[in-house]
Amino acid sequence: MKLQRKLGLHYIKVVVAFLLLFMAAALLISLIFGGFQTTVFGAWIIWPGISHNNDAFWFLAFVLSFTGIFFLIALNYGKRMSAPIFYLLNWLDQLAQGNYAAPSLPGERSRSAGGFFRLYGELTEKMMQLTDRLRQNEIQRKELEALRREWTSGVTHDLKTPLSYIQGYAAMLLSDEHDWTDEERGQFISIMQEKATHMQHLIDELNDSLRFEKGTIRLACKRVDMISFLRKLVEDAQQQPVARHYRFHFQSDAQTLLYPFDEHLMKRALLNFLMNAVLHNPAGTVITVSVHCEAGLIVAISDNGKGMSETEQKHLFERYYRGISTDTPVDGTGLGMAIAKQLIVAHEGVIRIQSAIGQGTSITISLPLSENAKQA
Repeated sequence: MKLQRKLGLHYIKVVVAFLLLFMAAALLISLIFGGFQTTVFGAWIIWPGISHNNDAFWFLAFVLSFTGIFFLIALNYGKRMSAPIFYLLNWLDQLAQGNYAAPSLPGERSRSAGGFFRLYGELTEKMMQLTDRLRQNEIQRKELEALRREWTSGVTHDLKTPLSYIQGYAAMLLSDEHDWTDEERGQFISIMQEKATHMQHLIDELNDSLRFEKGTIRLACKRVDMISFLRKLVEDAQQQPVARHYRFHFQSDAQTLLYPFDEHLMKRALLNFLMNAVLHNPAGTVITVSVHCEAGLIVAISDNGKGMSETEQKHLFERYYRGISTDTPVDGTGLGMAIAKQLIVAHEGVIRIQSAIGQGTSITISLPLSENAKQA
């Protein structure tokens, strides 16, 4: 029953109770001042009443008596009625102070105020749900804050490392103590360029994360052969220096599939998944990309590597989470997987992950097959 209806019925009961009280008080006062006689077990009980011929006295006596009785009952009723209200106010005050636990129930609940606590049962239940939600939010906030601090430390390290390379080689090139050959100068400049590219990659990920938060990234979808696109993507991933000791396989149940998508953003998302499989698994791991066209377009990226724990799976697509340190240029800021998921979601896709320690990992991407998609 809704709280409003409960309160309405309660107020009706209160009005009826006070009417009955008024009638009982009037009868009692008339008996006290007017007298009565009755029999109890055959014995007569006679009360002559309080004689007074002044009508004003009778009226004043009635008003004072009724007022006194009404005041005592109202005082008791107000105390019982206010007990759950003060309890809820105390609860809200604790929540405002960051104490996300229900306060202990007052002793009145087990006695006279129990009915009023039951009256506010629905509100108490909602307060309990709010308290649980706030408690969970606080736990998640602390976890996110810990991840943010760890992420900030990691990104600072990642920016300092290539910067120190650039500063060191620039100092060496500018030094008058050595006469560098053209070949040596070329090697130094190549390393400086590589480190500068790595820094640019980190900054781009930070910018993209902010753009996604603001919703300023727009898709430029074109109909492209998805099968050829994925096959070439796997070949590009295999050509990465960090992936030279890994084996890649591609399989598809369709030869071609014209599908509308943003080629640049989709490549970035899927390449993130492939590189994640490389960076988190030992050399020799087999990484397979499978494509199925059934009710929708299913792209599965699976490996036979070391797998992930439940904690790693839980945080995999969260911003600021970094599974490993980023000591090589292909590594990112801890935003890469989160951005990759956002790119898939922007294509109306859904991501599912299955993994277990020692049993590998499988990331399944489900994309809708629209009328614009053409399979062959």
